[in-house]
Amino acid sequence: MTTPDWLFASALGLIALIAGVSILALYRLCWSQGPVLLQRLLNRCSPTWQRRLTAYAKSQDPLNEPAEVLLRQLLEMLVVVFCLLLPLPQQIRLMILLGAICVYLQARARNRARIGRFSRQWPACLDMLAMLLQAGLSFRAALHALAGLSGGSPALVQLRVLHQQLLAGVSLDEALVEFKLRIPHPACNTFVAAVLQSRFTGGALADTLIAQAEQLRTEQQLEAERLAQEVGVKLLLPLVTCFFPVTFLLILGPIFIGFLQPQ
Repeated sequence: MTTPDWLFASALGLIALIAGVSILALYRLCWSQGPVLLQRLLNRCSPTWQRRLTAYAKSQDPLNEPAEVLLRQLLEMLVVVFCLLLPLPQQIRLMILLGAICVYLQARARNRARIGRFSRQWPACLDMLAMLLQAGLSFRAALHALAGLSGGSPALVQLRVLHQQLLAGVSLDEALVEFKLRIPHPACNTFVAAVLQSRFTGGALADTLIAQAEQLRTEQQLEAERLAQEVGVKLLLPLVTCFFPVTFLLILGPIFIGFLQPQ
């Protein structure tokens, strides 16, 4: 390694070290005081934006505070932008950008998987909620009973968050709206509409929830049948590209070899 290359590598390593220490110090400083400041900023926003940001944070991580989730994502974005602005080689910048994209896609896939698990477990939660309502409990008491169950399934977690909001003094209408925003699924919209309609009209909520659970199970069964019917079509590509050429080669190969051999 020549002297200019050695000096360039040393300067690059020093810049990376200073940048890492600065990022770590900034991260610790922001993490110690950032949630409080960000929560104050959220409180100054309009109720619509405050509800949307809170619902987005809860959809990403329902177990932590919304300010902490938003601050963590903001710091991650700032770290990526800061690394891209450093005088690094183009290959390293491309690797950082690809890493950030992979992390984003992984988080998005994890969120979709969580919503998928929620949709599969939601009919059972509706049955338990309807059973408690038929036993004579009110809606809040039924939520309290379900919140006491152990388990980390997404459906129970969302009902537990809904119960915690009601205990914190949030009105039922606002809590249901946030519940609908946290889980962008049609089943949540139907559930919220049924609860609000039962509250205003005084109708039997248990029968409605049982009907919703049966409808969701029917839809899941139809979806499974549709996916099973698509398996044959999806298998055509690997069969045509992998299996059929080898079969033709085994069948027609000896015939071609026989024609090519001299008599």
